[in-house]
Amino acid sequence: MLQKKVREMSDALALTIPMDRVARIAVHINSPRKTLDAIKKSTGADYILNGTLYNMRTGAVNCHLRVDGRTVKDPGYHVYGYAWDVGPDIRMEDLHGSAARNYIGCTPLVKDGKAIPKLTYAPGQGGRRGRSAIGIKEGRLALYCSRDGGSMTRTPEQLRDELARYGWDSAVMLDSGGSSQCDFDGKRINSARRVQHLILVYLRKGDGLEPEGEKPMVEINAYSKEKDGGKKLSTNFTVREFACKDGSDAVLVAPRLVMVLQSIRSHFGAAVTIHSAYRTPQYNAKVGGVAHSQHCYGTAADISVRGHAPAEVAAYARQLMPDWGGVGIYTKNGFTHIDVREKKSDWTG
Repeated sequence: MLQKKVREMSDALALTIPMDRVARIAVHINSPRKTLDAIKKSTGADYILNGTLYNMRTGAVNCHLRVDGRTVKDPGYHVYGYAWDVGPDIRMEDLHGSAARNYIGCTPLVKDGKAIPKLTYAPGQGGRRGRSAIGIKEGRLALYCSRDGGSMTRTPEQLRDELARYGWDSAVMLDSGGSSQCDFDGKRINSARRVQHLILVYLRKGDGLEPEGEKPMVEINAYSKEKDGGKKLSTNFTVREFACKDGSDAVLVAPRLVMVLQSIRSHFGAAVTIHSAYRTPQYNAKVGGVAHSQHCYGTAADISVRGHAPAEVAAYARQLMPDWGGVGIYTKNGFTHIDVREKKSDWTG
């Protein structure tokens, strides 16, 4: 059972989640603009919270934001915010020059367990408004959201003092006012505003034999398609073949997956086509992939082998991975799914 701490008030929601239960944190660019309910249904995220400031007229982001290796906005100044590569590794750091695959910043409130004395924010962010914040408390991911116009409106300073008093080790205030909205495992703070982007949190699932599962405990390497695309990962495979089909630059690849695919290539002595390997969370949702897909970690590939049926490829893959890994047979679509998860899982699509 998930050990989460939820503090529910009439017009506000606050919770903390153990980091070992966090599978992935993603930033969802809301284009075309959808409602919170539609985003929940399309992404399957367990927790959703609005993101940082943006221009409501143009949609341009105002504060630091990087999504899956793509820098959406770097204002060029130093500010503390949250950076992460997958999710459980989230930490507060100076975002100027950060090498993390993802980051988000706005107005830092708490650092090293202490309230930041002087806050810096635009005049429009002041006053008593609904507020949203992300942070870390006692090593757990912490989320906060209050309703604009409700009984729990706060100034930035009041929010800072409240979070520090409740023991948050660090905190960043996000976009607020009419943008404040969330879905915390079905509990909601609603707003009519369809914001430009949102933070999505996915939890590790149980031990069920789902086709896609929790974050794999294997080595995963990160590459740039532009810089490393031609790099050979094995005799017959390069980085470019594992890139996401949405054109994004970041590529995640598990060396163990490359080893399995190369063994399949060598065994059959025929060309292997990788139809889908790494997927960004946004692209995975777009193509109908399940939440927590192994593709999102760089540990899965959908392949076909010239002259050989998917079932034949699957049978040999299972020989290579007798008691671990996922193997899915998609005869109608003409490919075999291979992933290198820790627990064995077989299915037919």
